[in-house]
Amino acid sequence: MKIISDTHFGHTNMLLHEPSRMQKARMEGYEDFDRFLIEYLNSYISKNNEVLHLGDVAFKDRYTMAEKLNGKITLIKGNHDKQKHIEFYKSIGWDVIEDIRIEIDIDKSWFDYLKYKYDTKTLAKTACLVKEINGKKILFSHYPVFNDNPYDEKFQNISNLLEEVFTLCGCDINIHGHTHSYKVADKRCINACLEVNDFKPLENFDLL
Repeated sequence: MKIISDTHFGHTNMLLHEPSRMQKARMEGYEDFDRFLIEYLNSYISKNNEVLHLGDVAFKDRYTMAEKLNGKITLIKGNHDKQKHIEFYKSIGWDVIEDIRIEIDIDKSWFDYLKYKYDTKTLAKTACLVKEINGKKILFSHYPVFNDNPYDEKFQNISNLLEEVFTLCGCDINIHGHTHSYKVADKRCINACLEVNDFKPLENFDLL
């Protein structure tokens, strides 16, 4: 499985906030970041590869760029993945995770407790996947579980809910997106954002 996050197709402000995006594109001979990213990612991802996208595919009407990405893609919903976008991704064959999906053998009765503890809005915005790889229980999410970024206070309830899922499932590692070049201090968090992985898919699970 290959993992990518925060492609942000068509998000021009992101090019200002994360200058490494255009720096990398120009280094590779491109002036159009979206075109660069599609071609660069597709050079690492074949049509038959299983791909996990950790959210924030595109901005505004550029969501149709997703059709050009190689791979059999599962998307974990991020904060920029609007419902119109999600319906399009589903129409081109993507599996979209919009809630808490657990793929390990565990008593899920605790989920009823979470439904009472957290408000409907927080539950609706929290999407994650828990599965076991190489003997490690991994929680994949858009938002980091142990988020220490002071600018992300509005997402703190989501991180709190993810932390409860992480603990209740006995997870070892959180692989996340959302933070771009900002690295969360907690060593249990692995940042899958393009900016910190040379714009390549994350796939080396031998490090887990």
